[in-house]
Amino acid sequence: MKKVLTILLVIVLLGAAVGGFFIYRHVSSTIGRDAAVQIALKDAGLERNQAYDLDVDYEHGYYEIDFESGKGDFSYRIDARTGEILTGGIDY
Repeated sequence: MKKVLTILLVIVLLGAAVGGFFIYRHVSSTIGRDAAVQIALKDAGLERNQAYDLDVDYEHGYYEIDFESGKGDFSYRIDARTGEILTGGIDY
C-alpha cells in the first residue's frame, strides 16, 4: 500500500511539474495583454483614457483588440510573441 501511494505521489508531482512548465512557457513567450493594448493604442494615436468598450481576446498566437474612441471604431490583431501589428486601424 505504501508503494502504491509513493508511485501515485510521484505521478501527481510529475504532472504538476509538466503543467507548470507549459503555463510558464506560454506566459513568458508572449508580450502580454497590456502590452498588446498599448501597441494598438499607440498606433491609433490614443491614450488609454480616450478608448472605451475595449475588448481583448487571445486566439491562435495573436491578440484581437477592438475599441472605440472619439475618432471612431478600431480593430487590431497583434502578434502575441513579437508585438507586430498583423492587421489594424480604424474601421470606416
